[in-house]
Parts: sequence; structure tokens; C-alpha cells
Amino acid sequence: MRYLLFSECLQNDFVAPMAAGAPLPSELHIGRAESRRLLGDPEGAWAEEGPLARFLRAFRTGAGRDHRSIHIRDWHDPDDPATRTHLEQFGSHCVRGTRGAEFVVPLAAVVEAGGLIVDSQVLSDFVGSTLEETLRPMIGGPVRAGIIGVWTDFKVQYLAYELQTRLGLRDVAVCSALTASRSRLAHRQALEHMAANLGVTVIDGIPDFLAWLGIEAQTVTPSVAKSTPRPTIGLPDSVSLDDEERRLVEHLYRGCRSVQLRPIGGGYSGSRVFGSLSVDRMGRREIPFVTKIDVHDRIARERVAVEGVENLLGANAPRLADYVDLETRGAIKYYFATMQAGEARTLQRAFREAESAPAARTLFDRLIERVLRRLYQIPILDRLDLFAYYDYRPSYAEATLAHAAGLCEEHEGSAVIAGLAEPLPHPRRFYAWLEANRPRGEEVAVATVHGDLNLANVLLDDVSNIWLIDYFSTRTGHVLDDIAKLENDLKFIMLPLADDLALARAVALDEHLLGQADLLAPPGQPAASLVADPAAAKVHAAVSRLREFASELLREAGLPGPVPMRQYWVAQLRYSAHTLTFVESDERQRRFALASTCRLADRLARSPPG
Repeated sequence: MRYLLFSECLQNDFVAPMAAGAPLPSELHIGRAESRRLLGDPEGAWAEEGPLARFLRAFRTGAGRDHRSIHIRDWHDPDDPATRTHLEQFGSHCVRGTRGAEFVVPLAAVVEAGGLIVDSQVLSDFVGSTLEETLRPMIGGPVRAGIIGVWTDFKVQYLAYELQTRLGLRDVAVCSALTASRSRLAHRQALEHMAANLGVTVIDGIPDFLAWLGIEAQTVTPSVAKSTPRPTIGLPDSVSLDDEERRLVEHLYRGCRSVQLRPIGGGYSGSRVFGSLSVDRMGRREIPFVTKIDVHDRIARERVAVEGVENLLGANAPRLADYVDLETRGAIKYYFATMQAGEARTLQRAFREAESAPAARTLFDRLIERVLRRLYQIPILDRLDLFAYYDYRPSYAEATLAHAAGLCEEHEGSAVIAGLAEPLPHPRRFYAWLEANRPRGEEVAVATVHGDLNLANVLLDDVSNIWLIDYFSTRTGHVLDDIAKLENDLKFIMLPLADDLALARAVALDEHLLGQADLLAPPGQPAASLVADPAAAKVHAAVSRLREFASELLREAGLPGPVPMRQYWVAQLRYSAHTLTFVESDERQRRFALASTCRLADRLARSPPG
């Protein structure tokens, strides 16, 4: 296998680092924010420690005889009639012999180590250049081509297309962390277009891109001089970091004298999320940051998702401050412009502390109005296979049935659950029905969704600021996804069940909610006895507010009423079945989740699409 690395227009006029307030070097420059994402902090050691510098150092170190690098640069002669039209259209840029046409500093070492330079005069790198004749001798056998550089929506995309069509290369990849455009939206759309229509492999993580290029056992470990002081890391007594985690934190806070970390989240995947209070080398307290540590691929996806919601959520959006990869894991550091007013706490904690049902409803009013309404902007109708979207698999069905066996007795097709007077339809019948009658697609509302919106992934403070964290699963998806997840956690984690009588009341309340016939209509008021307990009243108030919001989103998407509950049941069953494994829920709460699973499964088997 031969590996070809292409860099596209990594020149000062396109990507040079920019200090705050500095003018653009040319009209084609990608801008300060995207340059910083590609190169690193312009006020820091970007030429040695930035993302591009770390990648190129790892590539140069790990490249062998089967690796070649080709560096394409815009190289214009303003007096050449062949390129005059191009310069008139895009403005003067990358004029040969000028500083603007020079490669950015991190690329120089790779070029000097034997990288090939190809001069490009127009949008196509193959027209009027030596690129094709340079590449022909290199493509006699299996070839992988990886592309970095700018602009993703023009030069990078055109290069990927022409490598395929002119040279017949089929194994082409683009690294999203090392490509950029003036518009981040155009950048993401171009990546999606290349993946969907050209078959280009889009890789988000730099270590994964290196591995794809055949760079084995190499990392993008930042080089730090031994004389550089490390920050002192403070942790609660019950929390510790392993060596790799500590080095990740030291790099992200390398300009600090000290940093205090406190856990604010984490999941089954092994991810760890911390809030920070850091002090710089001059003794000044910095703004609070959020730091997440996870394996490379998940950190890369988190970074992409954070970049994707910045412009949607405004001051409530996370802003990428830095990220880094080491041997097995990476870390991302981001901040919120409004996270300045005292200690932030999770919505889970705030809900527990809420004194009444109206207070609980107010918490969800704030979440909806300040964040979710902005995140789910302009929902549209699209055809979606909901069972595929919610990852219904035979293996998961088997796991659900195995966990159900530990919570109930199966008798003649029914589930007998301790604490409940009546048996319920066993979910085994639904999974057998689904295997034989799996629906393929239906028209539902879609929008940008968080994808894992549990109550611990929402932070708020005492002056009504509110934020979401943990964007690993953020994507375009079913607009009711997050709402169903929040309802699930409210019922099966936040509702304490002291005895079997409380369990029976909770199941009756859930039956009332399942009885809603139209997603565009309110769920209705339950019997007073079902919400006499203050905790149940709080849960019902929050769920009612979420369902009201769901109906607003569906109306906005243009769904005519009535809208059957079936699509919401598909989402709810996905999460209630998963709850059977939750360590956050006690045994009685898991029995509650199983009762809901039984009823949802039975309703879905009797309510096919349409």
C-alpha cells in the first residue's frame, strides 16, 4: 500500500494565524476562528504545539518508504493572462514570491524533508499544473490518499473529486480537524457531500487519520520543553487521574499556575467531564472551563459537534478553547460565555432541590426557552426509519429480555412484576413481531438534537443561565429524541418509590401518560391521587411541559393533526428498555421501567405505521 498525503493551500493568505483585531491577509483567508482551530492559539506556541504542527510532526516521524507528501499551493502571476480572470474573481492572493504565498510555518519541515510542491493557478489543481504527471508514477498499485487544507467546499472537495475521476483513486480520506473554510457551515456541508456522494472517508480525529495513513504507533503528543512548569492540579479527595489523564490536563492548562477540577459528569463509555477553576502564571483567575476526557474517536466527535452548535446557541453554546490527543485518549476544553455567575449545578440536582411542581416546571421552561428552542430551530419533515435510528437490534432485544427475566416472572406470555396486581404483556411478543414485521420508514419531524440529553448533561446557575454539555451524540435526528430521553429519566430515576404502593401509583401515572392519543394535544390531568405525592407532582409537571413543547415542534414542522403517539412510543421504548440496566435506578424503579416497557411494546405491536 502506498500512502499519499495532500496538503491544499496551507499558505499565509489563506490560513495565517491572526492576532485579535488584525486585518485579514487576503479576502480568501478563512478567518481568525477557523485559523485558530486549524493552527492553534496565535498567542501561544502554535507553530510547535498546534493541531497542524502536531499532525505533521507525527506524519514526518512515522512516514516510511511507502509514504509521499504533495503540497499544493496557489501560485499566481498577476501579469499572466491565463490566471487574470481567476484573480479578478477572487481578488489578489498568493502572488508568487510574496509572504502571503508562503506555506505556514509547520508545513516547512515536511516540505524540506522531501515533500513535493505543485503550483496551482486556478480552482482545479490539475489544470495548467504538473500534478497529474507528478502523481502518475505513484499510483501503480493500491493507494490511499489523505487530504488536509483549505477551502473544504472548493479546493479540497474538487481535489478529492479529481483524484477519483482523473486518476481512479477510490481510497480517499479527508480529516475534518485539519480542513477548514471561511464558513463552518459550508465546511460541514462539504464534508457531508463528499461522504455521501463521492464516497470519501471523512475522519474527525487526528490520531485516526494518522492510523488511516499507515502511521503506526505514532501519536500527536505535544512537545513540551522539560523546563516548562506544569500546573498544579487540585482534585476532590475521592477523585484521581491516571498518568495519561494528568498529562492531558497539564497540556490544556499549560499556561496556568494551578487548576482545580471537580467532576460534573461522565458516562458508561469511560468519559470524564470536569469543571475547572484555573489561575494563570501571573496569579489571575481565569474563566471557568469544561474539560472532557475520552478515547480519541469520541473526543473527535465531541469536537465536531461542539463546532456545529456554536452558531445556533449563541452565548449558551460551548466555545472550543483547545483539544489534544495522547496515546489512547484525548481531551477537549471548552467554555461558555455566560458561565460566570457562581457554581453551576446539574439539572438533576436542581430538580431534586425544587420545592414544588411549579418550581420544577419553571426549570424546564428555562431549558426550553433558553436552549432547546434554539437547538431545534426549523424542524422539517423527512422520511426516517425510526427503528434503525433508535438502534433496535436483535442483540439488544436479547439483552432486554435477559434483564427483564431478573425483574419479573414470565407466565403464559405475560410479565408478572412484584408489587403490581395485574400481569402485563411480556415484551418478548413485541420483539418477535418486530423481527417479522419491521417497518422501514415514515415521515417524521427532524432537527439538530443533542442525542444524549439526560438531566446530568444540563447545567444551570442561580441567575437563570443554562447550558448543555457532552455533545458526543449531537446530530440531525428525530426531533422528539431528547424529549423522550428527558421524560424517561424523570420517571425512572427522579421519582423515588419507597414501597410497592408507590410503585403501583407510578405505574398508574405512566398509564395515564401512555393514554394520550394525539401528540398535538396535551396529555391531560391525572387523577389527584396519582400526583398527591410531591415528587410525583414534580415529575408530572416537568413531563407535561416537555410534551407541550413536543407538540409545538411538530406543529412548526408542519405535521397536520391528529398525530398518533406511535413515533413517540418508539423513542420511549428505546430508553425504557435501556433503563433496565441503569445503576442510577434502584430495583423498584427498574421494575417501574419494565412495566412501561411492557405496555409500550404491546402498543407498538398493535399500532403499525400509518
